[in-house]
Amino acid sequence: MKNINMTTESISVVSPKRIDAHIQIVGSTNPRINAMEHDARLSIQAALRKRYTQVDITIVNNFDDLEKLGAKKPDLVILGMKLVLLDPTKSYDDSPKVWLSDYLHEHNIAFTGSDTTALTLEFDKHVAKQKVIDAGLQSSSYFVSTIAVPDNTHSLKFPLFVKPTNRGDSKGIDDSSLVHSNQELDAKVSSIHGDFSSDALIEEYLPGREFSVAVIQRQGSNGLAALPIEIKIPVNNQGDSFLSEQIKQADTEQVIAIDDVKLREKLNALAIGVFETLGSRDYGRIDMRLDSHGSPSFIEANLMPGLSDHGYLSRCFMLNGGVTYVDMITQIAELGFERALLSIEA
Repeated sequence: MKNINMTTESISVVSPKRIDAHIQIVGSTNPRINAMEHDARLSIQAALRKRYTQVDITIVNNFDDLEKLGAKKPDLVILGMKLVLLDPTKSYDDSPKVWLSDYLHEHNIAFTGSDTTALTLEFDKHVAKQKVIDAGLQSSSYFVSTIAVPDNTHSLKFPLFVKPTNRGDSKGIDDSSLVHSNQELDAKVSSIHGDFSSDALIEEYLPGREFSVAVIQRQGSNGLAALPIEIKIPVNNQGDSFLSEQIKQADTEQVIAIDDVKLREKLNALAIGVFETLGSRDYGRIDMRLDSHGSPSFIEANLMPGLSDHGYLSRCFMLNGGVTYVDMITQIAELGFERALLSIEA
């Protein structure tokens, strides 16, 4: 299999030969459970067909679709969704759910990325944050206002940043997310409770620059490589700069490489520490900002980051050693195959 030998500073690629293997790329047409857009599925398929003999796309919208996927007995599944609803007549919150990672594990089908234990932390951002803090890693002070018992009493220093505990892709983050008073805090928390049926995570605001760090396991070892980028975000009408849903949709942020060696070392150390603390595997993306002292501080982890050819993950690879999209996707697939082989040998 192709080997991408990585350090935090350089990446080299060894050309592969074609392999006889059956891969399924899995996503959903239900936007609430899907984590991989249609164009990304096609890009992944095109990339993997350069290396593997059979690469197909399967849409899973319900449990019957999941059973059909299992019946195909693929050698590897590229996961673009986390779970499926068992009762489509009920709302997302009310329906029982099955995690694809659990189902595939039970059916001895290899898949890419983290297992269920780690992936659940994306729906419980405050739990992930507390794990990071308990591990002695840097993250800002926070509290949670639940829907069941809303409580906005706190001793934190304004300004505060408010977001849903269970959403990704900057959902629920807009210009009103940065609050400077208890009145603004109450309004934003109520909005999150009402619009997203979610608890609200309230953090002391980190005023510095924003970064995202790709973390990927090195093939043939338990070592990890970290690949950082800086995300330069335009200032809004209030003079603030943070990654909102509107900014992401408009694609007005810029992504740049990081030349400061000491800063890279700090970002990479925090990213790898978080990745390990959360029990992640294969690959992921760790987001952070600098605090008022210029030190990196954890924001959140994306353990099923988008695999498009223009997303943050692919840009982390390209800006850290010029690794192409095809090589990145192939490396992710090979990590899944490598783990499956080790499981068989064990």
